[in-house]
Amino acid sequence: AIIQNSSWRTAYLVFAAILLLGVTPLLAILLRDYPADKGLKPFGFKEGGKGSAAASSGIEYSKAIKMPVFVALFIFAFLMMGISTLNLFVPSYVSSLSFSLEDSAYAASAVMLGVTLGKLVLGYINDRNCRLGVLVTCLGGAVGLLVMVLGSASFAVILVGAFCFGWEYAGVTVQTAMLTREVFGSKSYARIYAIISTALALGGAFASGGWGLLSDATSYRFIFITGSVLLVVCALIGVVALRNKK
Repeated sequence: AIIQNSSWRTAYLVFAAILLLGVTPLLAILLRDYPADKGLKPFGFKEGGKGSAAASSGIEYSKAIKMPVFVALFIFAFLMMGISTLNLFVPSYVSSLSFSLEDSAYAASAVMLGVTLGKLVLGYINDRNCRLGVLVTCLGGAVGLLVMVLGSASFAVILVGAFCFGWEYAGVTVQTAMLTREVFGSKSYARIYAIISTALALGGAFASGGWGLLSDATSYRFIFITGSVLLVVCALIGVVALRNKK
């Protein structure tokens, strides 16, 4: 709405002001570095002990990086991040369907709403069933992309698809981290996930430009359908990884 009534420069300034005056003070007031800063004990803390059994269980880093499942999770992270960059093409896709610029922005907002709610719900789900979390993340995102393609005549349907796709976007950080911990345990989780997370950076770097080239050569519909197929592959990787965890 701001862009339509003024300009994109004005919109940038407005959101910069919101970040500076709204978000930054909240972080300064609410953010803490350690549990002790809030009068709390670390998660898993036991009186008279060095930590919980869960914190010391799992696979050693030196063994984990040699396992096929490690490679599988690296590919999972790469694909998840790569597919999430399709979010960049949602506004352009909506505009290509002859909807207004404001409608395009609403679609992008629907994705972000899916991300926001998805992170909360996926955390809740993964605390109880990681396999279900993988399926909800991947298949929900795949369905969202297909809905945007198949329901392109209805803006309301596009918004529903965009919202569902947002759950995949949420899973980039939430599901990848939870899956890694579930498969390898907590013992060397920090070192293992540090390597897995490099796949996130690589996926974003390659895919954001790659999708653009592919859409120029084909269409937005084609890259969305390709993304949905790759999300099914991610679901299979996640389920197999969990089945083979030690």
